Formats: sequence, C-alpha cells, structure tokens
Amino acid sequence: MIQESKILGINGLKLFTIKSYSDKRGRFSEVYMNNSKYKELNIKYLQENESVSKYGVFRGMHFQKGKYAQSKLVRVVKGRVLDFVYDLRKSSITFKKLISVELNAGNLLF
Repeated sequence: MIQESKILGINGLKLFTIKSYSDKRGRFSEVYMNNSKYKELNIKYLQENESVSKYGVFRGMHFQKGKYAQSKLVRVVKGRVLDFVYDLRKSSITFKKLISVELNAGNLLF
C-alpha cells in the first residue's frame, strides 16, 4: 500500500513511499495493486526485470523513444541505490534537468 507520493523536479517523475509492517519475523509490504488511486500505477503491466549489483556498480543509461518508449517503476529490494534521472524530452518543460534520488526498500520511483 502506498503511504504517500512526492512529485520530483522532473515533469512526470514521482517518488512513492511504501507502507510496511515490521515485527520480529521481518517486514511485509504491499507493493503493487492494479486498482491504485495513483494513475502512474494503473498501467498495463507487461514486463518485470530484476538486477542484482555489487557495491559501487554503475548500471548504465536507459533511453527509449517513439514506439519503444515505456514507463519505468524502479524498486530496490535490499540496500540503497543512487538513481539519476535526466530529462531528454525536447518538448518537456524540464528538458535537460538532472536530478538524483536515493532509493531503498521503502519506496518506488516512477
């Protein structure tokens, strides 16, 4: 279940905080619901990828346009990730804006 959402400095970029429940056994979080009140999460879910990286690894840039464009929902399961987003959309009001956001198991980046 999403606890809150925060609009970030790039048009269309949003950070969601996940509500989680912890006890002596560990932690439980509801991460995805197909009837969310957030339009960003009510999309046709086609593919899920998972990447496991060692400390200090830079994974690279991801870019699509035209018929290959797709939304991304980024989630960190364990540890922390410093994610950078650079707006390359010429028609965007935030064109050429760069931001960084630290992600952990308690949030999602759309």
